[in-house]
Amino acid sequence: MVFLRNKEFYMKRLVVVQALVMITALAFSAYASGRTEKQEVKTGPRVLNWIAPGEVTTMDSGKGYDTISWEQIEIFTESLYEINGNNEPVPALAAALPVVSADGITLTIDLRPNIAFSNGTKITAHDFVYAARRIVDPATGSQSANRVSYFKNATDIIAGKQPPENLGIRALSDTQLEITLTAPNPYINTELSSSLLAPVNQAFAEEKGARYGLSAENVLASGAFVLTGWNGANISWKYVKNPYYWDAAHVYFDEINVQVVKEAATGVALYEAGNLDGATVAGEYLTVYRDTPDLVSVKTLRMTNLELGISSNKYLQNINLRKALLLAVDRNELAQSVLNGDGIPSVGVIPNGIAVNPANGKSIAEDFGNLLSTNIPEARRYFAQALQELEVSSITLRLVTTDNDEGIKTGQYLQSVYETNLPGLKIDLANVPASVRFQEMMAYKFDLALGGWTGEFNPGTYIKQFETSNEHNHGKWVSAEITTLIDALETGDGNNFALRWEHLREANKYLVDNVVTVPLVQAAKSFLINPKLKGYVVHVLGTPIDITRAYFE
Repeated sequence: MVFLRNKEFYMKRLVVVQALVMITALAFSAYASGRTEKQEVKTGPRVLNWIAPGEVTTMDSGKGYDTISWEQIEIFTESLYEINGNNEPVPALAAALPVVSADGITLTIDLRPNIAFSNGTKITAHDFVYAARRIVDPATGSQSANRVSYFKNATDIIAGKQPPENLGIRALSDTQLEITLTAPNPYINTELSSSLLAPVNQAFAEEKGARYGLSAENVLASGAFVLTGWNGANISWKYVKNPYYWDAAHVYFDEINVQVVKEAATGVALYEAGNLDGATVAGEYLTVYRDTPDLVSVKTLRMTNLELGISSNKYLQNINLRKALLLAVDRNELAQSVLNGDGIPSVGVIPNGIAVNPANGKSIAEDFGNLLSTNIPEARRYFAQALQELEVSSITLRLVTTDNDEGIKTGQYLQSVYETNLPGLKIDLANVPASVRFQEMMAYKFDLALGGWTGEFNPGTYIKQFETSNEHNHGKWVSAEITTLIDALETGDGNNFALRWEHLREANKYLVDNVVTVPLVQAAKSFLINPKLKGYVVHVLGTPIDITRAYFE
């Protein structure tokens, strides 16, 4: 049941919102410029009631690997840089953008002089060095280690061929870092904004040992808020303002209360009752709220894919079965009819909008073309051929999805189209908590899983997840060709950005042609947000909405 406020109330709020556009624009401008200007004191309520779409698997910034956890980690951590409202990296814990050597390999970064962890301990360059080394150290078991392979020697360290101390990062002093890259990286400033690289205090982390990141008392904050009340498994927790944060004067909430809400109907009911200031919405609620000031939609770089357990299911090792799965899905129908426009049809493995051809300025969709057609007769032909080659009359595959609205609806849609369009194929649905789905995928023992990927602004990360040694190569696809292309993108191409683009094109086509995954939609996320909430920042990259400096009118 949806509880709608009356039309007159909405019109009054709309007038208020329109009257305050100039104030909001000024707040966004100050944030985008690095928050160097003093802002006025905000006098609205000091508590925000927010949501998480599922359980958090870890609060360890060096081990985070799912979007649900990252959205929470980014509330209490901060890195060298952060992404502003224009999707540009701006200084955060760093005092300025890096000074880059002429060959594009060496970066020198100065830190702010007054930065500290939430226990009052000063943050130094050594904390960034320790955090980076900890990520690539095989003993840590970080499932995101390959995301920092742009550091010199990272790949060898991850493989156990060199010690972590050889990583291309060192402290020149307490307030100055030097980073050495594997090759010139046009996306490096954005890469360094990732919370994966948030500073970690070595003494604290080693004291906590295996408990680090698994409960609130076992993490330190480097950002605007301090995590409290999270025991590793509960569905509600809070953040309190960090008094040691360098920019605490521009943090306006004393508390952020978070609760897990998986179903849109529940979130809407809590929002309309005034118990939440924000709620995730999808499906029919997008139509219900489309013309209200409450609805905020954000295009993201998250790709939703049907991941294939190629190594763990013998049927999926058949290319014709995989081609049938690729061609039997109508991505436009999924995006528009099932998800109600909360996403756009994928055109390949790399999301549209992440980068453009340096030669002509064309986008991924324009330059690479749409490689993902729907062709039911062709899908049936491939499926019949697969049955013949596998010497079976039918196939049953288990599809695991997260038990939230989007996961359930997408899973039901895939079950319907596959069983309808490919007679003889049966799909058993398993809607499970996000943590269970992650465990199955990371154990590399599943048939089908509804997964996704949100990379950095580096489009190569969407290719790299399918590289042979990558921990998120859930289907354990083995390909010397992809390895060669990744090596070219990360090292061989250097500053030849035209060649880099061609290698991206080649890798994107290879993954689709071999159906290493089944791309579905490029996600958009929609929220109901209290129109009185101002000062939040919308991102294409990372967490869609940054609430760390938000405030109520």
